[in-house]
Amino acid sequence: MTKEDLLQRIRENTDAAIAFYQRNANLEIGILRELSKDISVPGVPLFLASMQNTPSRVLEELEASDDMRVLERLALNPNCLARMALPGARVCARLAAAKSRRLNEKLADKLVDDPEVEVRVALAMNPAINPRTQYRLSLDKVPFVRLALLDNRKCDEEFKDALADDIDTIVHLAALTIPRLSVKSMENWALDTDEYGEEAAQLALSTRVDLTQNALERLSKSRHPSVMLSLLEHQRMDEDVVDGFVERGDSQTTLAILRRRELPEPTQQLVWGLHGSRKDVRKALASHPALADSVGLELAATKDAEIHNALAANPSPTLKETHLKLARSASDTARKYLLANPQCRSDEIIGEIVLHGDHVVLSHLAARKIPCGRLSERARLKLSENPLPSVQALASQAAE
Repeated sequence: MTKEDLLQRIRENTDAAIAFYQRNANLEIGILRELSKDISVPGVPLFLASMQNTPSRVLEELEASDDMRVLERLALNPNCLARMALPGARVCARLAAAKSRRLNEKLADKLVDDPEVEVRVALAMNPAINPRTQYRLSLDKVPFVRLALLDNRKCDEEFKDALADDIDTIVHLAALTIPRLSVKSMENWALDTDEYGEEAAQLALSTRVDLTQNALERLSKSRHPSVMLSLLEHQRMDEDVVDGFVERGDSQTTLAILRRRELPEPTQQLVWGLHGSRKDVRKALASHPALADSVGLELAATKDAEIHNALAANPSPTLKETHLKLARSASDTARKYLLANPQCRSDEIIGEIVLHGDHVVLSHLAARKIPCGRLSERARLKLSENPLPSVQALASQAAE
């Protein structure tokens, strides 16, 4: 291996060259000293900073670099790290030291009071710092430093709980949404109290996927409609809890409930009984794909043509009586919606549409090529009397 060969490997792929020589062999000091003469070549400073046996003189020269990648590699060397963590070192060097996995308590003590917020933030995120250093950083006067502790995968649970009670709103809410939150914090902040910021805290908790059952129950009793809306969006809840929301909720909460895919019949009846006077609720109910026939019949009894059309287009397979009622007594527009609905192709419903629909409705029947061979004699007679040949032809269809 000559210096030229090594330079070629560094130029081709610096990271691969570093990984190879760190894993497989230590280069002789002589070749590293020769390589330092080409320190201006891209990739060479990073390579030299990464080698364990790079001469000290070269390492000291590299400490003047402005390349953070070079400085971060140097900070893995205990001899360089001690100098880089000194208060008089350049900011970029102290920043690299604060990120180093080799950082010990003595060096962390030099950085925990660093005048640069960026350095203290990097230190707070470093999983190498111990609980004593974490504690000091949790008291930092700058919220962003305290916030950075939450991104430290080894942050002590005690400090996470303390940050969940932080005076700064951003830190407080961030602490309530971290992946691992103590049950104590979760359940305490789920309570309804008179404290400032309660609603924001409950909203943050309501999005968590790991809520304890106790916390979920506490949140479900929140006085804030926004929390109920968030729970409806993010959580699976028992039917009695959803019914409680129906009873306590405002208009937006009720509509959110009607957007849920699962909507048991008792809940539908409760919504209809408490909020059925509102047009937006009636329309949402009429369009729900799990609508029960009992509720559909009550909606069909209203005089609202828009609701009738929504019911006629509803694909729920349980609305037989509702669709029959619409076929008999709704408008011809609703009957057209019934013909377009694949759930309304039974002979009974089609027969009622034929008996009560006008010529235009019957032309839609022919255009959709809906079988009429098994309709009643009365219905087939009406088809035969229609002026359109395509509709007359339906009357002569044979039963399948």
